[in-house]
Amino acid sequence: MTDKEDAHYTIGEAAEILQVSTRTLRHWDEIGLLTPSWRSWGDHRLYSEADVERGMNILIYRGAGVALKDIAMLIDASAASRTDILRHQRTVLVDKVGHMQELIEAVDALLAAETHAKGRTMSTEDKIELFGENWPAYQEEARQRWGDTEDYKVNQEKIARMSPEDIQAAKQNSEDFKVDLGNAHAAGIAPGTEKAQEIVDKHLATISPYMPLSRSKQVILARMYVADDRFAEAYGDNCQYLLDLVEAQASAEGIDLANVQWE
Repeated sequence: MTDKEDAHYTIGEAAEILQVSTRTLRHWDEIGLLTPSWRSWGDHRLYSEADVERGMNILIYRGAGVALKDIAMLIDASAASRTDILRHQRTVLVDKVGHMQELIEAVDALLAAETHAKGRTMSTEDKIELFGENWPAYQEEARQRWGDTEDYKVNQEKIARMSPEDIQAAKQNSEDFKVDLGNAHAAGIAPGTEKAQEIVDKHLATISPYMPLSRSKQVILARMYVADDRFAEAYGDNCQYLLDLVEAQASAEGIDLANVQWE
């Protein structure tokens, strides 16, 4: 056709409406996907309203992941055929989504590994959140008293590599232990019993994320809780009760309470 009577858009105007390049429209014309209904006397492409509507449908199907070679058949097919094709395409897309989710999880795992490999350092705010507002003073005292020991070095390395999730889990474990200790004390759980051993082992588990802890070391820590009023913040009136439980368990395991060593 050489009459421009029903043509409305030049290739540039059609490209702007469809938000594609003129090169894309030329390619679609070359493969027979979208051939403009009109040509000007100078053989320039002219697109009708119907052509632009077809272009929009092409973009919809392309956005749904349908290959260009299949779009023409899809647009020109009967309604029943289109339904079958689209159902198949949906299945393909669902499979792709599942695969992409697996890839995302794999990347997340790699990122987590990289974070730990680089030795993520906890901020001062992180540590105060976990260990309490007096942490800076305790940290300085610990450095002065035990800074040259292997346990202190291990403790600092473990804390430095804790992730936000590790921090939250450790804090929750500590809070849970305080509740368990208080409940055991209120229930009259006697030192040396099976229930008492469970409490002692839970206490050991709350400390172990920060340093290697033996039963002997646990006795020394429990004694320090009683001797140092600052630990009342953590265990309140249960410090002495915890010491009684720990010493009874240590004695049952053959530890000489009169000669406990940090080992």
